[in-house]
Amino acid sequence: MTQLNVDVDGDRKPDFQVDFKTLIMAVGMVVSLTLSYAMLKTEIEVAKTMPKPIVSQDDTRVVNQKLDFLIREFEKFESQTDKRIEDLEQRVFKK
Repeated sequence: MTQLNVDVDGDRKPDFQVDFKTLIMAVGMVVSLTLSYAMLKTEIEVAKTMPKPIVSQDDTRVVNQKLDFLIREFEKFESQTDKRIEDLEQRVFKK
């Protein structure tokens, strides 16, 4: 018996057929998802009991330096883009 006929509406005619391999795969997926959920739940509980990391001033100083660098780089990029746009406008409108 490799196929299972399923009658949903009770008219004694099979509404659809399920292959044995498909049934095993579906059960395997449900088991896999259930185990994954349980593992994730236990990891979350363990993480809740762990102490929170203390952020030192050095960490925030490094982050601020990186942000300042990124701001400067974006400003350079913006000025270059503005120059390119002005150049293109001059070429298009032939000022």
